[in-house]
Amino acid sequence: MAHRPENIDNWRVRGGALLAAGLLLLASGCGQTEITLPKNVATTGSILIDTEPDSLDGPWVLTGPEGLTFSGRGDTTLAKFAPGTYTLAWGQVADWNPPFTQQRDLAAGEEARFGGRYTGENPFAGLEFGTDTTLEVVTWNVEHFAKRGLVTVDMVARAVMTMDVDIVALQEIEDAGYFRDLDAQLAGWTGVRAASAGYGINLAYLYRDGGDWVMDSIGEILTANSREFPRAPLVLEGRFKGVPVVVINNHFKCCGDNFIGTDMWDEEVRRRDACVLLDQYVGANFPGKKVIIVGDMNDSLTDASDRNVFNVFLDNPAGWRFVDMDIAEGSSHGWSFPGWPSHLDHILVNAALFSAVDGPAAAVSVVPLFEGYPNGWSGFDTEISDHLPVALKLIP
Repeated sequence: MAHRPENIDNWRVRGGALLAAGLLLLASGCGQTEITLPKNVATTGSILIDTEPDSLDGPWVLTGPEGLTFSGRGDTTLAKFAPGTYTLAWGQVADWNPPFTQQRDLAAGEEARFGGRYTGENPFAGLEFGTDTTLEVVTWNVEHFAKRGLVTVDMVARAVMTMDVDIVALQEIEDAGYFRDLDAQLAGWTGVRAASAGYGINLAYLYRDGGDWVMDSIGEILTANSREFPRAPLVLEGRFKGVPVVVINNHFKCCGDNFIGTDMWDEEVRRRDACVLLDQYVGANFPGKKVIIVGDMNDSLTDASDRNVFNVFLDNPAGWRFVDMDIAEGSSHGWSFPGWPSHLDHILVNAALFSAVDGPAAAVSVVPLFEGYPNGWSGFDTEISDHLPVALKLIP
């Protein structure tokens, strides 16, 4: 937060009842401005506004219940406000892009937080992936979402819009409220989050509405198999230009010693058994359908056969293909988990999609979202995720 004085001339207050009652401005201990309404106004919560960068002193307008409107600049705490729904919109600053408008619910005795960052330019510019004629499916572990609260929400929304894709399968969506904020910021999109995972590390989807993709259903599968799936796979079924497509989102058990042991709770054993169950489930429930399995699978495709958890797929090249195999076999600079480095996030298609992934419109890529980000990989990892998205486009 900025440690700076506030000028009363920066403030405008609208609303007849508030103007009649008057307004008291107090300097807080950290140099912010705290606005406190008189005691006879029935207000019981506080609102914190965090605008970055602090030096920009970005303008904003807050609206709330019964036509209440405040406008101000920079970091601010507003005290003793009535419970209800508040919306904050940041204003324009020359040569800067404002954060997205945000909406928060304020409960009695609680605090509602708004946070956003002005950007000099789109940090993801030039990383467009989708086209108007193809279906794009992305898998992305957005670690401990949202790592920097509403700043992370804002940046993920910008990344999704810049990539210009149709379906984003997400992992580690811990905070349901921030996920609702993300969904609200993406006009023309719908977000659906599971809620069954331990420690809140849930799977989710974002998918585009109103275009060539039509969503039919979303639901969890294999929920009784928590040993194999600490997060139950989340299945999205829909149609692209009328062609049925199934997407199965996963987040396999992490860690291990890189060897497949004999203990049923060995991490590699759990990941291997998860693959076997997925293979069986698709065969039994989606015969003849076009199936895409995606997710943070927490293991390498290129391990030797005697310790490769993906053998059920790799040993059946007529039935399955990892479309990111070339990435896994390529330079570590192109992998999805740069901090290790390793390539743990995969996209797998069944035989019904082989002709599509071999087609001239198809492509697969790890999207290097960190390249134009402030402070590069370090800034991206701190504020968004330690994983990069892996994206597939094709015409099913």
